[in-house]
Amino acid sequence: MNAIIEKFVSDKNIALIGVSADKQKFGNALLHELSKKGYTVFPVHPLLAEVESIKCVPDVKTLPENVKNLIVAVNPLVAEQLIPQLKDSSIKRIWLHRGTGKGSGSAAAIESCKENGIEVVYGFCPMMFFSPSGIHRFHFWMRKKFGKVPAEFTL
Repeated sequence: MNAIIEKFVSDKNIALIGVSADKQKFGNALLHELSKKGYTVFPVHPLLAEVESIKCVPDVKTLPENVKNLIVAVNPLVAEQLIPQLKDSSIKRIWLHRGTGKGSGSAAAIESCKENGIEVVYGFCPMMFFSPSGIHRFHFWMRKKFGKVPAEFTL
C-alpha cells in the first residue's frame, strides 16, 4: 500500500467525492486542507456547481485526463456503487477515507477496486500522509507506534 500512498502524495491533481453545501462535512475539510497544501482538487458533485469557490465536476467521467487519483469520503454503500464507474474514467487510484468511524471502505468496495484494476488505499485518513500537521500528525504517530500504518512508511 505504501507505493500507492506515495503516488497519491506526489501527484498534485486529486479528485474528491464527499464535498457538500454543508461546510461542516469532512469532505469540505479535505478540500480546504489539500488546497492549502498546494494540491489542485477537483470536487465531484452531481448537483453543486461549486463548493468553497471551487468549480465542481458532475461525475468522474468528466474529470480532466491528468487526474488519476480520487479520494472518497462518503458512505461505503455509495462508494461501492461508484467504483464500477471508474473503469471508464481517468482514475487509476482510489483512497477510501477512514477517520474515526467506519469510513468509506468496505470489503465489497475494496474487492471491486481490485476487480476493476484500480489501486486502492483504505483504512486511513489521507490527511495523515499529505504533509500532516496538528491532530493528523499525532494520529499518524499513534498508528505508526502501534503498527497500524504500513511499516515502511515514515514522515
